[in-house]
Amino acid sequence: MKQAIKTLLIGGSMLAATSAHAELETEIHAGYHSIYEFRGIDFGDDLYEAGIDLSYDLGGGFALSGGIWYADSNGDNDGDFEEVDYYIDLTKTLGPVDLSVGYTYYAFPGDDGAKTDEVYIGISHELECGLGLSLTYYKDIDDFQAEYLEFEATKSYELSPCLSLDLSVGAAWSFDYNSDTNGDPLDGFNHYFVSVALPYSIAENMTLTPYVKFVGADSDLGNDYDDGSSSDLFYGGVSLSYAF
Repeated sequence: MKQAIKTLLIGGSMLAATSAHAELETEIHAGYHSIYEFRGIDFGDDLYEAGIDLSYDLGGGFALSGGIWYADSNGDNDGDFEEVDYYIDLTKTLGPVDLSVGYTYYAFPGDDGAKTDEVYIGISHELECGLGLSLTYYKDIDDFQAEYLEFEATKSYELSPCLSLDLSVGAAWSFDYNSDTNGDPLDGFNHYFVSVALPYSIAENMTLTPYVKFVGADSDLGNDYDDGSSSDLFYGGVSLSYAF
């Protein structure tokens, strides 16, 4: 579920560039989020997370990245919830677009060793105006055997040499991935979202990023993990990252 957190923190997050001469880029990060929202679902309050990301330029337009992400939250409000994600991504630049394929292993240590596997493929492009567009298709190949599709548009504005305003809007579709309010598989529109982040460079290679996010759930989406009801979500959080 690391990818969901990653999309919140556009400019101040994950895989930040280090030295112009370095082929291997490393970043460590930690954050707090008032709700653990993943693909439109509210999994509980007070998410604390941390991780490390690595990225390597393979040359020829190929880039390899991966990392580990750990999270702890109140889960479904009945007790603590732990998650560890391991992920790897291969991206190829083809002219004006980037094509990505990746794999994520989700492990839940506190849930009797529960786990699942997911693969994805995505395409992204940045317009001349600086607007970034991406479309990503996810396929669970283990526990759920279901698909999820998400479109996102991002735009960053430099407010000062050390402060940016990052905007993100998007929409997602569930193909039996989530459940509806009756507990049946949801096949169709899942939710839309809008997020605003303010990455602030507090030191060399260190960024503090507060954000807020609104999730507009489809009326058929049972996005309250505790009781299966449908409701819109509004929450915020902050992340601290350091690249070296």
